Amino acid sequence: MSDALLTLRQWLVSSGFKPGARIPSERQLIQELGLKHNAVNRAMSRLISEGLVQREGYKLYYAAEKKPGSVAFTCDLVLARRSIHLKSYRKVAKELGIDLRIYYYESVDEAVGHLHALDTPGTESVLFDPPHGPSASLWAPALSQLLAHGIPAISIRQYADNIPCVLSDQVRAVQLVFSHLGDLGHEQMAFFTIAPRASVSMEIYQAWQSLPWTKNGRASAKRIAFYDDAREDVQNLARRLAGEWKTVTALVIYTVHDPVVPHLLEELVRQKRHVPKDLSVICLSDLPHLTTSNPPISTAAFDTSLMHETVFRLAQRLARKKQSTGLLPPSPCLNIQPYLILRESTKLRDSFVPKKKTLPKRPAASLFPADHGTTSAALKQALRVMLKRPYALAMTAESSRFSTVDLSSFVNRPLNYRKGWMGDLPLTHLGAGKHMIHGIPFQVLGGPARTDHGAIIFRSRTNETGNSRGLPSRLKILIGAKAAAIYVLHGCGYTRFLSPFATYDFYAGTKRLGSVPLVALGQPPHDWDAAHFERDSQKANIQDWWSDFVHVDFPNARQAPIVPSDDNDTTHRYAYLYTLEWKNPFPNLKVTHMEVTVDADQSTTLGMIAVTSLAKPVN
Repeated sequence: MSDALLTLRQWLVSSGFKPGARIPSERQLIQELGLKHNAVNRAMSRLISEGLVQREGYKLYYAAEKKPGSVAFTCDLVLARRSIHLKSYRKVAKELGIDLRIYYYESVDEAVGHLHALDTPGTESVLFDPPHGPSASLWAPALSQLLAHGIPAISIRQYADNIPCVLSDQVRAVQLVFSHLGDLGHEQMAFFTIAPRASVSMEIYQAWQSLPWTKNGRASAKRIAFYDDAREDVQNLARRLAGEWKTVTALVIYTVHDPVVPHLLEELVRQKRHVPKDLSVICLSDLPHLTTSNPPISTAAFDTSLMHETVFRLAQRLARKKQSTGLLPPSPCLNIQPYLILRESTKLRDSFVPKKKTLPKRPAASLFPADHGTTSAALKQALRVMLKRPYALAMTAESSRFSTVDLSSFVNRPLNYRKGWMGDLPLTHLGAGKHMIHGIPFQVLGGPARTDHGAIIFRSRTNETGNSRGLPSRLKILIGAKAAAIYVLHGCGYTRFLSPFATYDFYAGTKRLGSVPLVALGQPPHDWDAAHFERDSQKANIQDWWSDFVHVDFPNARQAPIVPSDDNDTTHRYAYLYTLEWKNPFPNLKVTHMEVTVDADQSTTLGMIAVTSLAKPVN
């Protein structure tokens, strides 16, 4: 890397760039200077940390020279590409004289990739504005690593254990809204919110349920509808407010940036429910479109500029403490308090027309997926998109670093025939050949004949034999590579709730490098609700391949829905495989083999389809 760093530094000086001029991308530099991708990437990270180059998203700029005697504090901000807060961050940073460098992301893996890239000695502080959907467990380890290396790192709006945070006090916002609606005479309320997966949405969900409901209003604690960025969810809510929730006189909405309210107001008009005539609406966050809605929407707001100033001040304080004592102080958590902005969407309950009749109650919205057999082509496409989300390590890895692990001597069942795969039903939508799933090339075996096997089915209480022979309960699979990570494409069936049923062990000769127990989420009990979603799902790393089960992404494991190629095909259900990532903690040691061990007394059956290794990058 030192040669690449020297070459890049000399090239920048000799090219005559003026401060602020855009310089070619890393890909162009690789071609022009004849350097390797990894060497250029690392050298560029060093130049960025030194302040010679500035990165904004994927664009590189020659940094402006600093005035003699002036020392600007630098904050590296990792932010969603279309964040509504970008303008505020820049404005506050300029007012405080802070050198702000912005790294944009479109997925949680891209964000984690930026956080890992910023783990360099020259980084002064890192600010992370996480996505609102994924669990903190997906990105918190990257921030913890920065803190462990003495780099001040702060999470904004999302809580994570042992990480400095600046949060909006959403519990207080829920209490403020509840108190305001109560003062207006509302007792029958409903709540429309993001599915409680991330810490903020979970906190808001629990706060709503724990409000001091009166005897007549206790049903409001259970009137919760979830949305997942879908227009269909808004339409369903409007129908419920005109049907089983017809007695509701006030609706509370929590959203982060989605323009949910305008769509909802349109749907309510179609259902002959009018705001504010017979339904008050108030939001838990103040977004620009709320002021221009018809009518404008009341909100529990937070001072965004104050929050961002607090973030910058906290970063400076942590950096000063680190400089003076050599250690970062204990991780503080600061809460910004909300205030009400009352607009035309809320009014007194006394002016409402009383509702005398209600429709029979229908079952509350389920957390479990519907039958996907009749799903629209649009949803099929959305499921296919899930296959394209790359793991962080795979985002910049060259194709030559991936190696297929040969499973041909172990496969024992066909994928596409009855009595193959994992029981009576075949895996009809997965053909033999190369498949790019989550950024990993997997080589799937098999073929059109019944004897063309493509899966290793392991022994269980449900599956004991294949081709009149006993299925294996233990296998040793050769790998033979210095691997940064190993990726497995697999599935399971006949699961029980949170059942451990198998283990992947990775070895360098006789030395065990790591172990991954496989735990299936299964079908939650009948009383399992959204409040338990994040807690329970984090204990698992795979789910039953059948589509009737609730399917989620786990830490280091992701759902891979296999869908029909024909959008008009409604006769087959989707099948859910999963990928699993094992990161090698000893990348300098050759991974000689992996051992798969299953508990044959369990009903849960493991089916392994492909294994791929990612070689350690060459410096």
